[in-house]
Amino acid sequence: MHSSVEQGPDTASAGEPDASRCPLCGQANACVPAACGSFDPPCWCAGVTVNATALARIPASAQQKACLCRACATAQAAGS
Repeated sequence: MHSSVEQGPDTASAGEPDASRCPLCGQANACVPAACGSFDPPCWCAGVTVNATALARIPASAQQKACLCRACATAQAAGS
């Protein structure tokens, strides 16, 4: 029997990604729009270059639904 709760850090208890958590590491992502429900206030990610490798690692189930944390977004790709 499979439970969506056991799928990993990219899922919330209802099977949907938790918008407040990084889908790669599960830590809080500090996403301002997710926290306040509006894109009006600026978010920390507007001022950084997000690592393309990290973006490519986001599970399909979390794409466009949960943001990376600063550490994962700005981490250097392994081997670079």
